[in-house]
Amino acid sequence: MNKLSKVTLLLALAVGSFSLYSGAQDLQETLATKHVLQGTYINNGNYNANVPAATYTPIDTELTVACSGTSGKCTIEADMWVDNYNSSGPSFNSTTICLYVDGVQTSGCAYETAETPVDGSHVHSSTSQPLSGLAPGDHTVQTYFRANNGAFVEYYTINYRVYKP
Repeated sequence: MNKLSKVTLLLALAVGSFSLYSGAQDLQETLATKHVLQGTYINNGNYNANVPAATYTPIDTELTVACSGTSGKCTIEADMWVDNYNSSGPSFNSTTICLYVDGVQTSGCAYETAETPVDGSHVHSSTSQPLSGLAPGDHTVQTYFRANNGAFVEYYTINYRVYKP
């Protein structure tokens, strides 16, 4: 390899490395926006019923939460815990806990949260799901639960929080 090729290769690697480093810094700043808590809504209780197989089922009471002010955007975050079990049925009974805002499923619903055991023992499924970019005003929130093969849902606790950047 001649000297010009080596210098060109070295320069290309340096520029590429700087570009990757700069892009990573931009991404970090975007993900780390400081938010101020506007309100916390705690909803818990006993559902005490079966959830049908492969069906998103509301397990808590729909709540109205406030995004204060007349400008800016809000983020709603839900920390959700659901106690459930399945006394019979096939194995690999994966479950999903899902946040709905204004009657619409959020993107976090695509991820499984646990697997309900077939031996009748309980599992405490949990997840945390945010939704950003909401306009000021009132919004409804509700937690839905889904089990591939159905499950019995007992106790739940959901903490809904509203933030503004």
